[in-house]
Amino acid sequence: MALFERTVAERYLKTHRKGAFVRIMVRFARGGTALGVFAMVVTLAVMNGFREEIQATLFSATAHFTVFHISGDIPDTEATLKTIRAVPGVKAASPIRIEKGLLRLPGTSAPPEPVVVKAVDPATAHSTSSIFDSVKPGRVEGLKDGEVLLGKELAQKLGVRLGDTVAVAFFRLELGLGGQQPKLAAFRMAGTFQSHSSEYDKGWAIITLADGARIARTENQAEMIEVRARSIDAIGEVKSRVLETLGPAYLATDLRETNKPLFAALTVEKWAFAAVFGLIVLVAAFNVVASLVLLVTEKRRDLGVLLALGATPRQIQRLFELQGLRIGAVGTLWGLCTSVPLCLAADHWKLIKLPAAVYDFITYMPFRLKVSDVVLVAVFPLLVSWLAARYPAKKAAALDPVDALRSE
Repeated sequence: MALFERTVAERYLKTHRKGAFVRIMVRFARGGTALGVFAMVVTLAVMNGFREEIQATLFSATAHFTVFHISGDIPDTEATLKTIRAVPGVKAASPIRIEKGLLRLPGTSAPPEPVVVKAVDPATAHSTSSIFDSVKPGRVEGLKDGEVLLGKELAQKLGVRLGDTVAVAFFRLELGLGGQQPKLAAFRMAGTFQSHSSEYDKGWAIITLADGARIARTENQAEMIEVRARSIDAIGEVKSRVLETLGPAYLATDLRETNKPLFAALTVEKWAFAAVFGLIVLVAAFNVVASLVLLVTEKRRDLGVLLALGATPRQIQRLFELQGLRIGAVGTLWGLCTSVPLCLAADHWKLIKLPAAVYDFITYMPFRLKVSDVVLVAVFPLLVSWLAARYPAKKAAALDPVDALRSE
């Protein structure tokens, strides 16, 4: 009997002889549903895009996660590196040291700038961090002892040019003629890098691991080891394997953990905006209820005839529930057919540009669709339409055929 309900439902929705007001209400319901679906898809795509871009920017300057020893420096750096690289899921590993200090260009009146000085192994640093894709001129593999790479914005601010000598006062005290004083070192500017994040481009400098070890007065020991997993989604799994292999004396952290409040806020914003735009679908549900109530009133005699000829109340109820689903399905299809291609095209051709003064890490509005989000958005209006149709459907099923025919 499913064919019976589909046939009658389609005939009621497509009738043109009368019931113009009902048809207008149905169109408003479909349009409202389509608008709500469109808004939710675009909102979720934008929020996904910003989350991915922020995550990619964070991981451009550092590896996926960093391993360190609870006592300080890595006891046996080479052996630890070999062990980590043998762990399944590890794509690359590279030793680093982190220092902080003040950097200035001698011979100028410009005040010193606070910097984070990252000491890396030039031979393996590129394998764990994509920030070195932007090194100009040359490559990070060519970085030599006594040389430094500066963030592009930092170099421009200080007016440092290729080949200039810069002085760094490290936040490490050493005993001099005047007593305790900061450790000073001079480096030749060998190039710049750009991550499109002010945190790195304005406040980072890169030196060799050998220079970092001399500043820390260690015997080529790394302070930490940066590890790159096969993908961002595999960070948690690979990190657990590495720590299990190394033992309890080692710990690990990644930027998703240190920036957990940020990503939590992005997730809340994503679903909060989706919920707000989902109210458009709920408003459209009132049009579904109104149109079906009017349709029940208009088709009262026809329903009486169907019930008198043997149609069951359950069939009548399914008939109107199916009408509500059809209204929601058409509106959902309209919304998806406009929003999904638009998001794909806008992201592929980067149609919407963003001001660099506001977003320094991205130049366009990203639209990243996820299948799970699209499915959720498609199911939501169908469920709302079905629920909205249940009230008029029950009213139609409860109709007394005798009273319906007598009133005519």
